[in-house]
Amino acid sequence: MKLLTIFLLLSMTCCIANAEKKNPPKNDDIIEAALIEAGKDHFPPDFKFDEIGTIKHEDTYYHAFVGYLKTGNYRVLLFDNTPTYLGFYTVEYEPVDYEESAVLLDDGADGYFNLRIGKEGPLENILVDGLKTSFVTNDQAPAEKQSMEEEKPKITIAYRDWTFSVKGQSRSARAIFVKKLGSKVYLKDEKRGITKDFPFGMLSKEDIDYLRSIDAL
Repeated sequence: MKLLTIFLLLSMTCCIANAEKKNPPKNDDIIEAALIEAGKDHFPPDFKFDEIGTIKHEDTYYHAFVGYLKTGNYRVLLFDNTPTYLGFYTVEYEPVDYEESAVLLDDGADGYFNLRIGKEGPLENILVDGLKTSFVTNDQAPAEKQSMEEEKPKITIAYRDWTFSVKGQSRSARAIFVKKLGSKVYLKDEKRGITKDFPFGMLSKEDIDYLRSIDAL
């Protein structure tokens, strides 16, 4: 029993030692310098930014910041854990919080939109409230530190046929994925233009696999 206890303690100590530590940019000056080095598109005149937080993702961390544009829109600035500035998304809704693998955007009504990080880093394109926004990459970042999933085939987020189980019967509808909130997904109907929430339990296996393929789950 004592040997087993010692082994477990050693294993836990080893895991803790090997765990990657948070390594955010040290201060605002370092962040500003990284944005300036990336080019004027990344640091427009009178650009202000603030911290969102450090996001746990798989076995590493990403560090997110919100940028404020004169247009009233926002930018989600992302650094990896080296920390290297990777680039940004421009979004309409304000980034206000974060959870594991995602930045939360406040839609001012029903809750939050999840801006999710892909398995290998920022996704090239994401969908927020039915609108596509692209990740603007920092071309000055070393190629090996850019986490964009360039080599993987990308599945386009578009209108598709969904199958629902309603009281033991199958129903189908053509809709587009809008967001995930808790244990529900929000889909926008192609014909009526109405967005409605559906529990995961109503979706077919093919629908669940599709959501995983677009990193919505």
